Amino acid sequence: MKRHTRKILSVFALLIATAIYLPMVQADNHEAKIRAYIDSNIRAWLAADEIINAVDQQNIDHLGITEEEIDRLDQRWRTERLRPSGTLIASIMGNQFSAFLRGIKAASGGVITEIFVMDRYGLNVGQTNGTGDLMQGDEDKWQQTYLVSADAVFIDAVEEEDGINVAQVSLTVARPNSARLGAITIGINVDALKP
Repeated sequence: MKRHTRKILSVFALLIATAIYLPMVQADNHEAKIRAYIDSNIRAWLAADEIINAVDQQNIDHLGITEEEIDRLDQRWRTERLRPSGTLIASIMGNQFSAFLRGIKAASGGVITEIFVMDRYGLNVGQTNGTGDLMQGDEDKWQQTYLVSADAVFIDAVEEEDGINVAQVSLTVARPNSARLGAITIGINVDALKP
């Protein structure tokens, strides 16, 4: 009986160790896989006119926006998340640019879990899924890309979301002449990437 209990405990310990170790291995290897996916897939559509034009237009629309106005917009977004009858979230989620991004997500075959694009102030321009706030400019996804360089890439840690391992990758949105316009964040299903 003791031998049987020890075997069960050994198997149980092995299962726990595997459950802890495998995500760590995946996390260690996710950056190389994501960089390969960026080069083979994302770069092809990142400079699309739809993206450049949408971010450029919002930058023009927000020219001269103050910190107080950004804070008011962000607070309005957060309020609308609690009461979904507002027009700010609907204007972003329902715009043609967000529909374009949803098409990219759908065409990814499950690799892309979400996309959202930010302007030069860190405000959302378009998105496939809802975000908790409108203002992303205080987060690494914007600060480690837009503020750094036209070709900056920021790959975040892998986190489990709804049973899949997801890493957010952010890149600068820039014109072909390297003029920075904003940033994009893409949720990547790491498990769906090819080795």
